[in-house]
Amino acid sequence: MKSKSRLLTTSIAAAVAVLIALPAIALADFALTDWRYAKEVQAPPVTQEDIVELYPDAELYGGSAPGLLDLRIIGADNRETPYKLEIRRGTKEQRDVPVAIRDQGYVQGQYNTFIADLSREGVLHNRIEFQTTSINFQRTAMVETSNDLATWAIVAEGIVHDFRLVDTVVTSRNTIVGYPDSTARYVRVRVLDDGNGPLAITGARLFAVQEELRREVSWPTAITDISQDEEQQTTLVELDLGHDGIPTDHLAVTVDDVNFDRDVTLEASNNGETWRTVQSRASIFAYDTPRFTGESLSFTYPETTARYLRLVIHDADSPPLTVTDVDVWGVERRVLFFARPGEAYKVYYGNSDALRPTYDIDRLLGFLDTSDLPMASLGAQTDNSDYIEKLLPFTERFPWLLPLVIALAGLLVGGILLRVVMQARKALPPQE
Repeated sequence: MKSKSRLLTTSIAAAVAVLIALPAIALADFALTDWRYAKEVQAPPVTQEDIVELYPDAELYGGSAPGLLDLRIIGADNRETPYKLEIRRGTKEQRDVPVAIRDQGYVQGQYNTFIADLSREGVLHNRIEFQTTSINFQRTAMVETSNDLATWAIVAEGIVHDFRLVDTVVTSRNTIVGYPDSTARYVRVRVLDDGNGPLAITGARLFAVQEELRREVSWPTAITDISQDEEQQTTLVELDLGHDGIPTDHLAVTVDDVNFDRDVTLEASNNGETWRTVQSRASIFAYDTPRFTGESLSFTYPETTARYLRLVIHDADSPPLTVTDVDVWGVERRVLFFARPGEAYKVYYGNSDALRPTYDIDRLLGFLDTSDLPMASLGAQTDNSDYIEKLLPFTERFPWLLPLVIALAGLLVGGILLRVVMQARKALPPQE
């Protein structure tokens, strides 16, 4: 199947090659003099035109316009090569599968159990969630499948838990166990006792989840400062990603402490001085107690391309945490383009006036197999020797000039009006 898919990719690639080679096609708005930076592209060896993938680096993000909209791939004879920029956020489609719950019970000192009956075979499912009124527990759950209620196959094992500081405030809860795709009629769940007594299970839901996983890339991040704000009772952890423009939306802290639960805020800055809030409320915690052991030291936030981040940990009256490391991730981007045998390519960027290009490849890729592609790499950033810096408009180069002219004009007009008034007063007859 893989070879057929690859053959289809190659065939379509050949057709695309013909389209790309047509000289009548007008490609975007590229002119060498308008792009500030360039990087060599080390394309993998190909025997015929084939699609390859390329991953932007920190320098490329830092020197490009927002969203990489000014990126251009240039081949031989300064010919623009069409590409597609993919943002790999992932997708998830979830469908409820109707079931009836049967044979629910508890085996003393061993486990809770129940069976979800789909009423027939052949229905796809891969995830089950049970409802319970029990709180503050951590158990092992085993999932089995069967078509005849006689022969069972263990398909998954996972940890389910509920933890809360008070009875009404949930800190962490998960009663979902995923397993490989199945079309079995029956799904049996056993929640092991672990010596803590039965759970009050009230029902269950079955799902079919089709998911394309989100792809992340980790970015080197330096902790530049850790300080305490005694008045606000917070710890401030300042971070530097090294470049502007890097898209991030996921952060994790490493701490030496345990048995804590803190609210956190995340701020961002382009200059390290003026800060704005990007995540107003999240939490991190780590517990190691007889009733619950677990941690959550990461959180997501709205995507930002700021170079500087500041994690604000709200300590209240507790001692500050010992933060030893911070990791930052963002959604992976990749660039797909067709490489020709023996042809050298460069990536050009650094043109704030450029428009995002539109190529036929955007539609064509829907018919191609883009998994396991040959990977190109980027060289070091160089200044484009053909670049000609555009002068700013006269009023932007001399921003003080317009206000000065207006002020002088105002004085001139005022002087003229004053002179007219004085002459008019002289021309009037004297008052009696």
